[in-house]
Amino acid sequence: MPQEEVDLVVKNACQLLTLQSDEKGPRHGARMEDLGLVSDGAVAASEGLIVTVGTTDEVMTAISVGPQTTIIDARDMVVMPGFVDPHTHPVFAGSREEEFELRIKGASYQEIAASGGGIRSSVRSLRQATYEQLIELARPRLDRMLSFGTTTAEAKSGYGLSLTDELKSLEAIAQLNREHPLDLIPTFLG
Repeated sequence: MPQEEVDLVVKNACQLLTLQSDEKGPRHGARMEDLGLVSDGAVAASEGLIVTVGTTDEVMTAISVGPQTTIIDARDMVVMPGFVDPHTHPVFAGSREEEFELRIKGASYQEIAASGGGIRSSVRSLRQATYEQLIELARPRLDRMLSFGTTTAEAKSGYGLSLTDELKSLEAIAQLNREHPLDLIPTFLG
């Protein structure tokens, strides 16, 4: 059988988590510990799709490496799938951190909202921000998410509460998706 030439190989991983399981459905209880762990693991990909996974020896035997193949030595590292965050609002302006202290001191959400805080504060801040400002504010949030292992996120609008401002948020999300390595799945929440 001819070997497939790949464009990416990650090899020599101290631990490779495949999360492969013979059982279908969500994991709970003892099954949570079944990580599909491969010691001295490797993964090979071609055009963004995984071709094979296994020990470094198994993978290197199963593939063909060409001059354009990127090879990453993951010795002493753990290789694992990225996290998918199904509910985020990365595009917003302003901060409601002062409300956190008010809640700790016993203020109800209704009291905070009556004084102009809560969602009204978020809406006001987003409406005052420009498209460019929203992008600049969201970039470090996405960087931080990526640094913690999130590779894909559903990105909701929802703080504009008008068609114009929700579209401004969605356009900012679309621009961030074009320029940032984190994959964003936009959702209109209006």
